[in-house]
Amino acid sequence: MKRKKALITGAGGFSGRHLTRYLQSQSVEVFPVSVRYDQTKDDNFLADILRQVRPDYIFHLAGVASGESLGDYFGVNVLYFGALLQATREAKMEDRPLLVVGTAAEYGSISAQDLPITEETPCHPYNLYGISKLAQTLIALTAAKDEGRPVIVVRPFNIIGSGMPEHLALTSFARQVTAIRNGARPPVINVGNLETSRDFIDIEDVVTLYWMLIQNEGAFGKLFNICTGIATPIKTLVDLLIDNAAMPIEVRADRSRFKHVDIPVHYGSNQELHRLIGAFPYTQLRDTIRKIIG
Repeated sequence: MKRKKALITGAGGFSGRHLTRYLQSQSVEVFPVSVRYDQTKDDNFLADILRQVRPDYIFHLAGVASGESLGDYFGVNVLYFGALLQATREAKMEDRPLLVVGTAAEYGSISAQDLPITEETPCHPYNLYGISKLAQTLIALTAAKDEGRPVIVVRPFNIIGSGMPEHLALTSFARQVTAIRNGARPPVINVGNLETSRDFIDIEDVVTLYWMLIQNEGAFGKLFNICTGIATPIKTLVDLLIDNAAMPIEVRADRSRFKHVDIPVHYGSNQELHRLIGAFPYTQLRDTIRKIIG
């Protein structure tokens, strides 16, 4: 039987690396796409890649979460996706299922009475990352509605797992605990605000759900939260890291690590997701932490 092909933009990132490994474990032939900034706006360049690969599925994971200007965010998070959409038209591959990765940051500031966050919750992003990703989402859903494109938009919440980006607080905590366990630093970790709660989801669960959705025609033209539906205090993750180290460690607050904007509680509803795919066995946080520490 002929192997399915998947093209992945942003394959070199945290989620992209895990998705690549997962798809390969499912006997899918993976074609990573890495392009320069100027090439992200060139639909002819992307169309040539599509013609060469002729993928059965397209995963658009490319994006930037930090930048120095409006152009940094919109160049990748919006224009790159626009060029990819046009490239599928040029290559006559509009019928290929296309999964577009947004972010829970599109929802922005949410009050307690509006929790849990559903796909119908109004979006009020408060930074350029969330704003640019929301623009990408609207473009994707418009293509699905107006052109009948098999596009799926996902909004993952707080993804954690081995190989997390350096800028995440949990990465810093894990590195500090590992250094303490190895005798490389005193038994003290510096932390920011541990009183906030977030919807943490294991990266391996995330990529499994991406694969389930892109193969399901019932997902086409829809938006899905990718989350556990549970708000977990960040302090709980720190406690799990310390438990895993199996030694006494002092936790010390560092005001320089506190965020200017830090929403107290932020978690999503996954009812829409489960209406389509049924029950899903989410990884326990204790097991995720164990994988992170190694």
